[in-house]
Formats: sequence, C-alpha cells, structure tokens
Amino acid sequence: MTRIGLSIASHSGLPPERIAAVAADAERAGFGGVFIAEGHGDALGLCHPVVAATSRAGVGTAITNAALRPPVLTAKTAVDLDEASGGRFRLGLGTANAVMNGRAGLPPHPPLTMIEEYVSVVRAVLAGDPAGFTGTIFQVGQVPLDRPPLRPDLPVHLGALGPRMQALAGRIADGVILNLMSPGQAAEAVTTVRAAARDAGRDPAAIEITCVVHYCPSDDPGTGAEAARQVVPRYVLHPAVGRLFGAEHEEGLAAARERAMTGDRAGAAAHVPQPVADAFVAHGTAADCAARVQEYRDAGVDLPVVFPMPVQGRWDYDTVIRTLGPAASGRASA
Repeated sequence: MTRIGLSIASHSGLPPERIAAVAADAERAGFGGVFIAEGHGDALGLCHPVVAATSRAGVGTAITNAALRPPVLTAKTAVDLDEASGGRFRLGLGTANAVMNGRAGLPPHPPLTMIEEYVSVVRAVLAGDPAGFTGTIFQVGQVPLDRPPLRPDLPVHLGALGPRMQALAGRIADGVILNLMSPGQAAEAVTTVRAAARDAGRDPAAIEITCVVHYCPSDDPGTGAEAARQVVPRYVLHPAVGRLFGAEHEEGLAAARERAMTGDRAGAAAHVPQPVADAFVAHGTAADCAARVQEYRDAGVDLPVVFPMPVQGRWDYDTVIRTLGPAASGRASA
C-alpha cells in the first residue's frame, strides 16, 4: 500500500485549533501520518491537539530540537502523547544547529554524543530502568512515572542530515527522518542507514526511513520556482550547508547566508541558485509533487512526508490535502 504523511509547520503561525483541523482533514484524505515541524514553537505541545483531532493516523514530531528539553521531560511528554493517541505517537528528535542553539542560550555539546545519550535516557525512563543512565553529558537515576507507559518501546526516530548521524540512526534508532536532500542524496542516506543497522546486528528493514519533501504548490511555474528559492534561507545557517546543497553553489549560498544572518530572508532568497532550490524543494502542480514523491520512494524511502511551504505568503494546506491525499486521488494509504 502507498504511504504518505503530511507535515505541519509550527512556524506557519496557525493557532492550535487550526492545526488540529488541518490534521483531521489530512486523516480524512488518507494521509497515514501527521507530523509537526518545529520552527519557533513547541512541536511536542502542538502534537496534543493533533492527537485529539485524529483517530487513525500516526502522529509525531519531524522534528523537535532535543537540545531544548531535558530528556526526562521529553520522555514523560512522549508517554502522555502515546497514551492519549492509543499508541500512534512516534518521537522524532534532532539537534538543530549551533547557531540556533546558541541564540537560545543552550550550551554546546558534541551532537552525536548528545543525541545518543539523549535517546538512552528516554529509553531508560520508558523502561523504568532502576539503573537510570550515566553518560558524559546526562546522568539520571530511576525516574518513576504516574502510570506504566502504554508502549515501553515507543519508537524514537532521529533526524539525520549527514552520514555520521545517519549511521547512528541505523545503529540505535527505530527510524530516521531525512530532510534537505535530493532523491539521489536520499538514496545514499538509505544505503548508509541500512548498512549501519546491518553492521550493528539489527534487521536493516526494521529501520523506518522517512523523508520530508518540501513542496511549494502553484500552477504557475515561475511562482513556484520563486517560492522554492525562498525556502532555502531557512537552512543556510547550517554549518554543513556546502555539503548539503553542493560546493559548486558556494558563492551564491555564501551571499544568501550573509543576508540571512541579518534577518533579511527576502534578500537571501535572491542569491539562492535555482538548481539548489530545485534539488530539494518540489514545486508546481500536484502532479509535479506526486512525481517527486515517487522519486523518493524509488530511492528507498518508506514514508515520504509532504511539507507544504508558503507561496506568496500563503500556507495552502487545504489544496495540498485535497490534491495529494490518497483517498481523494484513489490511492491507498497505510
């Protein structure tokens, strides 16, 4: 069966009740999962209205910045969300980047060590491990919960841009969430994740591979292409920008990064090379997006998650749900 998810951005500015309504519409249209992408809001907090508004679709974060919350608190929140959803919740964790975390006043930590220990703490809390966890960054004792978790093995997925984080996800996580990559890059990531799982003695096929597919819906090619360029400045502050988007575009991306650092996203978008935007942002008609989603499936992605982006300032979730929802188009969904 064909599976597809929908991501709702916290930075869309939608109030919780509207996010809940979008989630309910997505479930009715046949989307198998609804995820919250954390911008400047609280993705875990916004999962509560999504859980309440749905009854079948999976619900999760794709992703939430682990550095913002102590792992014990994250585990407790995940337990509540999983119970409220009847076992439909998955926890998607990431490390954001040093620039964003520095602005939030967070201390720097080696991202691989931090997220590996973070996952260990979450799992120790879920399991009620009397030994707790002792690492180089986190040290916790046994953490009691008010009620036993509905699923002590609640799935934990890791957001992974680079090969080292992808390999870590293959070794320790229940799934990986890919982002900011072309279908070709996604295929390489799938190989990395599966190989790491195999080397760790795990079943490679048991690691669910999700990929976020940014999409700017528009029937006008020029409008869609321009909107796609405007997506890139949200990500040019990442330290691995050259590797993510291609060293051949370094000059344009450096100019975009400089503008983005000052808060001038419109100016930054003007410097984004169109091939960069085209590589990881689908744009155009629903058929164009469906074709791009199929490219990710062909690359080995288990669950493509469509992430609608604003076009001319408008977040058009209704159109995306109506035109891409499996129920509306006659496709089956899991």
